[in-house]
Amino acid sequence: MRFFILLILSFQSLQAVWLTYEEAIKNSPFKSASLGWTIPFPNDDAVLIRGSDKNWKKWYKIDLVKNDTILFMDSMAFNKNGDDLYVSDIIFASKGNKALIRTDSKKLWRHSHFSTYFVYDLKKKELFPLTVENKDLRNVKFSPNGKLIAYVRKDNNLYVYDIERDRQRQLTTTGSKTRSNGHFGWLYEEELTGYDGYRWSPNSESIAYWEEDESMVPEFSMINDLGQYPAIKKIRYPKAGEKNPLLKIGVVRIKGAGRKWLDDAMVDDDYLPWMHWVNDEKVSFLKMKRDQKSWDLFVADRATGRSIKVLSESDESGWLENHGQIRFLKDGRIVWISERSGYKHVWMSKHSGSRYWPVTEGSWEVSDIVHVDEESKLIYFMANKESVFEKRFYSIRFDGTELILLTPEIGSHSVRLTGSKKHFIDTYSSTEMPRKILLRELKTGKLVRTLGETELDQFIEYEWSYPKIVHFPSIDGSTTLDGSLILPPNYSSDKKYPVIIHGYGMPGTQIVWNRWGSRRDQYLAQQGYVIFSMDTRGMSGRGEEFKNLSYGDMSKYLTLDQVAGINYLIDEGYADPDRIGAWGWSGGGYFTCLMLTRNAKYFKAGVAIAPCTDFRLYDTAYTERSMGMPQTNKAGYDSTSTLSWVNRMEGSLLLMHGTEDDNVHVQHTIQFVQSALRYGKDVEWFQYPARNHGIYGGGSRDHLYKKMMEFFKEKL
Repeated sequence: MRFFILLILSFQSLQAVWLTYEEAIKNSPFKSASLGWTIPFPNDDAVLIRGSDKNWKKWYKIDLVKNDTILFMDSMAFNKNGDDLYVSDIIFASKGNKALIRTDSKKLWRHSHFSTYFVYDLKKKELFPLTVENKDLRNVKFSPNGKLIAYVRKDNNLYVYDIERDRQRQLTTTGSKTRSNGHFGWLYEEELTGYDGYRWSPNSESIAYWEEDESMVPEFSMINDLGQYPAIKKIRYPKAGEKNPLLKIGVVRIKGAGRKWLDDAMVDDDYLPWMHWVNDEKVSFLKMKRDQKSWDLFVADRATGRSIKVLSESDESGWLENHGQIRFLKDGRIVWISERSGYKHVWMSKHSGSRYWPVTEGSWEVSDIVHVDEESKLIYFMANKESVFEKRFYSIRFDGTELILLTPEIGSHSVRLTGSKKHFIDTYSSTEMPRKILLRELKTGKLVRTLGETELDQFIEYEWSYPKIVHFPSIDGSTTLDGSLILPPNYSSDKKYPVIIHGYGMPGTQIVWNRWGSRRDQYLAQQGYVIFSMDTRGMSGRGEEFKNLSYGDMSKYLTLDQVAGINYLIDEGYADPDRIGAWGWSGGGYFTCLMLTRNAKYFKAGVAIAPCTDFRLYDTAYTERSMGMPQTNKAGYDSTSTLSWVNRMEGSLLLMHGTEDDNVHVQHTIQFVQSALRYGKDVEWFQYPARNHGIYGGGSRDHLYKKMMEFFKEKL
């Protein structure tokens, strides 16, 4: 009897542990390598990191090379009106002698916020408020010399504060509800430039800034029904084909009078998405046509405003990426990323633009210029040279020789240089190896030490199913497509499984990567689902021609190629053809609605979260770059719209949307539901009150995933 009990216990100990819903979505049972949210220390190989648990009000300085940790700041030592000061962010001056302490932040849109700021003298350990009226400040930045601080007030005007003189000066006067100086409205923040609308000159004597006039942009209203009476929130939001904001760039001196508007830096429908100081006297800016098929790079004189065109790019068969990857060298040359060879590569030109040449070449793509070392004549960049599914870090000489791979490990890497620019933090993973964080020498890639490592054994205990990258032909046989596949841990080739396809598919994006998978996908796989994703024609990483196939009708290859993926799953024996589902968020929500309508015969169920259902309802900058104007491309917009295909719908569809989504308005879901009613199609619809595009807070995210998983369990 004793032997029998021991045998049972031994057998039980060998049984795999499966993820619970709580572990998959909320409370991870795994200890994963992470530095947390860190702030780089200027000119140093150190970072700041917030303490955890009971030490969450403390900030620590970590010497990455020496592996030393010291207490940098205890926010409990600060108080405001008798209350402890919560430090939400720390912004260092370039010399590291002062810092801005951000607190009392109130979110505006996705990235922007109104906040209160204090100046902290690191040597004296003294804290004092930034101006007397210290609330509702935006875009607060030290000058390069650390003696001045610029910011935008709620009146949408730009100000500067002299620390030594304790004096504020107003730099602009035209701010209003529809006109902003040094700050952008929704469109530029979300799609083009970000919310920071000004740039300090290197000598701290001038500021170049955007003035944005949104008065001609139509308003969109969002309703919050949580009060006794509904509250209406209005946003200037240009939908495809509507008027864009008017912009111009001006330069103002910190001391002295006058403002100079830059020639050619004025648009009433096109875009000004990028600006940078070349030196103390010259300002460069990018001017892009509204159709985003071409841009011109200008250099303007600060004092006169006169500008000259130095570079131009165009792509008549598609569109140009607004990547802002442009660097001016001290010797007058320009380094930027161009697609003129058919692939994104580093190019270099004379300052005049009269002659230009490639620095990198080949059937692979550069995604980011990370650093340019002019003294050593080296360019550091991220690229997919080793594999289209991986980003690695490289260096190359200005003349295109001595290409060095600095991150040799298989997998997808992300890097961040330290303040000294002598080292970089390398974070990477692969489908078979969880996250690892390394400190490396910049010039050689040599490992200095391991900053964090995730133990693999803990996942083995949970029957972790490793994703694998698969390849299959397109329907027409013209190309090979790629997908990511996760099988249930107890997979049997004798059995057909329900499939959940997680999709996105927006033009110029990528979803298939050689990196560690999510707990959510593992949970679904352990529930008996095959999990699948794929990159369709029109997505990125494979050259300009492949990307441009989506131009004018982003639905065409998204529809066709997903069928090729489904056929692959069926032909290989993975999928039960009668139990295929889809889900996605935002552009993935669009994908789901498109699959359940236009590809209805292949799908039994789908969950669309915050879906874009008709791109006529989405913003100008994002939509028009791959679709053109609705006024001139009606057929393309009709084909792309999921509303055009609702009459085909056969399976079960769950729609979930936040009512205060400022990005993809709940209007998208409402119009889809209206169309479904018209055709007698039954859909389920759940609204999250006063939630934005991310749908979080107040238990909403937990409810969303529970509802999604219960839906698939019932319908598949």
